[in-house]
Amino acid sequence: MVSTGTIVNFVRVRQWYKNVVIFLPLVFSLRFFIVQEFLVTILGFIALSVISSAMYVRNDIKDIEQDRSHPLKKQRSLPAGHVNIKQAWTIFGILLIIGFGITIFLNVYFVLLLVVFFANTEIYSRWTKNILFLDAFAIGINFIIRAISGIILLHTPLSPWIILGVFFVALFLAFTKRKAELITLEENAHEHRLTLKDYSLFSLNTALTISAIMIIVTYSLYAIHGPNGDWRLILTVPFIIFIILRQIHLSSVNDRIVQTNEIFMDKHSLVALVVFSIFTIILLYMGHSEIFAGNF
Repeated sequence: MVSTGTIVNFVRVRQWYKNVVIFLPLVFSLRFFIVQEFLVTILGFIALSVISSAMYVRNDIKDIEQDRSHPLKKQRSLPAGHVNIKQAWTIFGILLIIGFGITIFLNVYFVLLLVVFFANTEIYSRWTKNILFLDAFAIGINFIIRAISGIILLHTPLSPWIILGVFFVALFLAFTKRKAELITLEENAHEHRLTLKDYSLFSLNTALTISAIMIIVTYSLYAIHGPNGDWRLILTVPFIIFIILRQIHLSSVNDRIVQTNEIFMDKHSLVALVVFSIFTIILLYMGHSEIFAGNF
C-alpha cells in the first residue's frame, strides 16, 4: 500500500507552481477580480496540473534506470522502490482520467491544447530531450501552451508579450538546470541526460545570458505601455532582474534548488516573486493615474 505522502511526492505536486503561468492572462487582461473567470482559470489550473503530474509519472517510468544513477533523482519514489511499476501505471491512468475529466466543464479548445501539451511532453520524453538546444525549446513550447490555455479559457485575444515572455523564462530555467547538472554530475553527466555530453559551460552561459536579456527586454518593453496604457509596470522591472541574477548565481554555485527547478525553495527568490506579484496586481488595478502618464 502506497502512502498518501509518497503519492504526493511521486506525482510532483510541488511542481504545480509552473502551471501558475495559466493565471497570467487573467491578471494582465485586468480580469483577476471577476469571480466567474477566476473560477474557470482555477479549474483549468487543476486540470493542467493533474495532467502534468501524469506526464511526470510517465517520464519517471521511462527514465527509471537513468534516474538510479543520478545523485538526487535516485531518491525519487520509483527508482527508490517506494512505488513499483504496476502502481506507477495505475496512478498514471487515474491522473489522465481526472485531468481530462475536469475539462468536460471547460471549452473544447482548452481540451485540444491539453492534448497538444500531452503530445509535446511525450515527444520530449522520447526524442527532443536528447537534441542539443531543442530540449530547452520543447520545454518552452509547453510553457507557451500553459499561457495560451489561460487565454483560451478567457476568450481573449492572443498576447505576443505573454507568449514571448513565458517562452524566454522557460528557456532560462531550462538552461540554468542543465548548467547545474553539468557541474554536479561532471564526467557522468551524459549518463543522466544525453545532451549534457554536447553542452559546455560556455554554451550554457551564453544561452543563459541571451535568454536573460530577452526576458528583461521583453518585459521592459511591455511595461512601458502595459495594459493600462502607461508605464507604471516599469516599477516592477527591478524584481525581475533580481530574480534572474539570483538564479544565475545559484546555477554557478551548484545549488540543488536550480537542479530541481524548485525556485520557491530559495527564500530570496520566493520573497522577490511574492512582492513582485503583489506589487504588480496593485499597480494594475489601482485605476488611472496621471502620475504614470508622462513620456519625457
